Amino acid sequence: AVIGSNTVVNATLSSDLQTLNEVVVTALGIQREKKDLGYATTNVTAREITQASPVNVANGLQGKVSGLNITTINSGVFEDVKINLRGIRSLTGNNNPLLLIDGVPSQLSYLSTLNPNDIESSSILKGASAAAIYGPDARNGVIVITTKKGSADGKPEITLKNSTQFTSVSMFPKFQEQFGSGGNGAYTPYENWSWGPEFDGSQQVIGHAPAATIEVPYRSNKSREEFWNTGVTLQNDISFAAKDFFLSIQDANVTGIVPDDKNRRTSIRLNSSKEYGRFKASFNTFYAQSNYNVFDDDAMSDYNANNNVGLNGGLQNLIYNTPAHVPLTSFKDFVNNPIAEYNNYFTDYGLNPYFALDNWRRSGKRENLQSVLELNFKAADWLNLTYRASLNLSLTNDRNTSKGEIPDATGLSRSFKIIPGTLLERSARNSQLQSEFFARFDKTFGDFKVNAVAGTSIRERETRLSTPSAANLVVPELFNLSNRAGELGGGVTPTKTRLGAYFGSVGLNYKGWANVEFTARNDRSSELFLTEDSEYSYFYPGVNASIVLTDAIDFLKNNDVLSFFKIRGAWSKSGNADIGAYALNSTFSQGAGFPFGSLPGFSADGVSVGILTPEFINSTELGFDMSFAKNRINLEATYFYQDNTDQLITINTSSATGYQGARVNAASFINKGFELDLSLTPLVAFRDGKINFKANATYNDSEITKIYPGLDEISIGGSGDTRNAVINAGIIGQPAFVIKGTDYLRDNLGRAIVNPNTGFPSLDPTTQQFGRTMPKWIIGLNPSVTWKGISLSALFEYRGGHYAYSDLGNSMSWTGVNYLSATNNRYPFVLPNSSYADPSNPGSYIANNNIAINNTNNFFTDVYMDAASNFIIKATSWRFRELALSYDIPQSLLAKQDIVKGISVAFVGRNLFLWVPKTNLYSDPEFTGTTPASEPGITSTNQNGLGDPQINPAVRTLGGSITVKF
Repeated sequence: AVIGSNTVVNATLSSDLQTLNEVVVTALGIQREKKDLGYATTNVTAREITQASPVNVANGLQGKVSGLNITTINSGVFEDVKINLRGIRSLTGNNNPLLLIDGVPSQLSYLSTLNPNDIESSSILKGASAAAIYGPDARNGVIVITTKKGSADGKPEITLKNSTQFTSVSMFPKFQEQFGSGGNGAYTPYENWSWGPEFDGSQQVIGHAPAATIEVPYRSNKSREEFWNTGVTLQNDISFAAKDFFLSIQDANVTGIVPDDKNRRTSIRLNSSKEYGRFKASFNTFYAQSNYNVFDDDAMSDYNANNNVGLNGGLQNLIYNTPAHVPLTSFKDFVNNPIAEYNNYFTDYGLNPYFALDNWRRSGKRENLQSVLELNFKAADWLNLTYRASLNLSLTNDRNTSKGEIPDATGLSRSFKIIPGTLLERSARNSQLQSEFFARFDKTFGDFKVNAVAGTSIRERETRLSTPSAANLVVPELFNLSNRAGELGGGVTPTKTRLGAYFGSVGLNYKGWANVEFTARNDRSSELFLTEDSEYSYFYPGVNASIVLTDAIDFLKNNDVLSFFKIRGAWSKSGNADIGAYALNSTFSQGAGFPFGSLPGFSADGVSVGILTPEFINSTELGFDMSFAKNRINLEATYFYQDNTDQLITINTSSATGYQGARVNAASFINKGFELDLSLTPLVAFRDGKINFKANATYNDSEITKIYPGLDEISIGGSGDTRNAVINAGIIGQPAFVIKGTDYLRDNLGRAIVNPNTGFPSLDPTTQQFGRTMPKWIIGLNPSVTWKGISLSALFEYRGGHYAYSDLGNSMSWTGVNYLSATNNRYPFVLPNSSYADPSNPGSYIANNNIAINNTNNFFTDVYMDAASNFIIKATSWRFRELALSYDIPQSLLAKQDIVKGISVAFVGRNLFLWVPKTNLYSDPEFTGTTPASEPGITSTNQNGLGDPQINPAVRTLGGSITVKF
């Protein structure tokens, strides 16, 4: 190939032996050759994870593994994500995969506290078959993280790295920018409705006399977009590695796009090991501390809802529903600027977002500690004994505060409410102690190689949550629980559970090309123990097998076209006993409004029906791995099918029972799909460089087959908007889950039926289904180029086949800032795709071409808002997920000195561009989840597809890094 006029690139085809020699870290931290495995796994290198300098390890895995669905649901300083492997296995329980760090089961939230630069490698075990030996913890698949242990050559090595990144909002809703404050075309200076007259550039008053007023140009400005900050992330790392020793320290300082939001995470890791003949001891410990101060959006939203403040949603609602001509960013000084004060704010129907940011705060400290001691003894060449003890400890201490505000006479005259000073002191302690012993047997008998594992483990989890609160502080801004009027709220919730297990596996390998492995595990769970009759002991079997046809069949050996061909299959039964401590017991909670004086009051929680069993998952997978052209072209394909039975759900009970609900083993659903992984390594090789290409594709579908006698659907959660009844629903015959909500009454052609006098449609009294909430397709494309010391890598990701509901779009329609609210310049218009009843032929309908909606203000703030269908969008997206351009300084430039061993500089970007359907006018469809405040960084909610205005908007990140090795 000729480039330009004088440069010639000689392209060649070279072989890649990686497929044959690839090693995977599997259950118990045991390394195995990938070609021997009967189930699907994917390795992700440390470079692939860290090339775009993520703070959260999960962001470094996005789009790179088939079957792995990592969704960013918030752009706050915690970079919240949701993770699923091969869909879900539980309708109401936890669907998070297991996280293994150096062989130790860990809370998935640890993924957001890990220093990504500590990672040596990662293996993704996608199905329960791949990790059946771990039992219930691994039912949702496993993310295996192996951290660095020492320098490759045993010589001391010091590495310094700095990464600096800048974050900005990447997608805003589409606003109408023609009309300002008021209603029905008339100007009102204190309205947050934008149903006033058209902008004309004149000077207009905003505010409510006798409170402060100012004059502003009556035209659109960019204050809503300019409200958000440019976030800055600084990561500074230092590490020291020697032969059997690794020490690292990282400081990650994150300031968010929300003014005053910040999170500073400091972590330290020490990994060490020592061998003494047949004995080896290793000790790893990791500690991370996060200090944060963020806006408490939940508290503000609760206050707004309880006090009927015009906008019940979160910060985005306050910002985006401000009329376009209001100079929002000039209201930062709400202490000294009269019109920005609480009492004098320009509108009667909302809060100054800068005041809200200052008043409702959540600040605190979260600490994570993981320590692992492992002792290995090689009793014989064929027998290894391992004992491993680990501690995972998480401590969170934070406080939610409201400074409070008492309106003056002016504020009271405008019906402004007293905002009480409040305090919630939250303290959470989660610990997990685990001890396991196992023996590993490896022996060759002629053409057969036998490997076996037998072991036992015991795990104890203990939690303690303390939430004392004061609902009415006496002295403003004195945040002390004793500074209160009324009773102390909150309480203390302790739990303790134990899980004991026996496990084992036996694997047979014949001549290196035929493999079969049997696994078994028996668990005894305290969560299922109520009486001796309880089914608290349960057994999990599994089997997987593979045949390497290119080694087994003579004419396929040493084939220049087909380099490698393996077929594989696996089956396993696993279960979910993670139903929660004391779920079988009849427990009581403090009743609403109690204690009343000295009088306590309690209400009964749910009750269990019969003897509860685990939720069981029968998993089957079939697949093949193929390599062509001397292993340059590698293709892996897997079909999986999961039958999920005995699902634990809560059904309604009669109030006469005194219980809020009853827990039963009842529902069932299937989950199935296929995965493809393609790598062309290299696609093209040329002098001093090569072009690689990787692609992965996931298809995932599910169907609910049974719920409970007399029930054909359950609700998983709702949008919180009672007007249009939007919920995540599990419905027999439908995927898990679908969006369900209100729609217009329609004729048999799907046209909205309108009133022949007003042109207004009517609502269908029956709620409708609008499509699945989890993507049916996820595709990742990863081209990369290396030439001399330059590396360029890009990652593109597609998601499609699912839908999302925009609560933000709904509120924007109410206030008239929604782009569609300016339809036809707010002159009368005919509702598209509508009809009206034929008066001469009952039951027939006439296409509507002339009956117009005369009052657009009333239409968009009434029946249009009430129809959820108007805000349900295709969640399809293409995104430029990641870009990394790096340059390694040539060794020839460093040869004259002995101190610096290497220097690398990089430019990185994440979420650079987003393409969505034209009908999506509101937000990034990924941002449709809810993050639990108790566990920032990872969410385990099953709710999908319901846009939450209490999360932050989507962002793009640009930055650079420099790495120096000594």
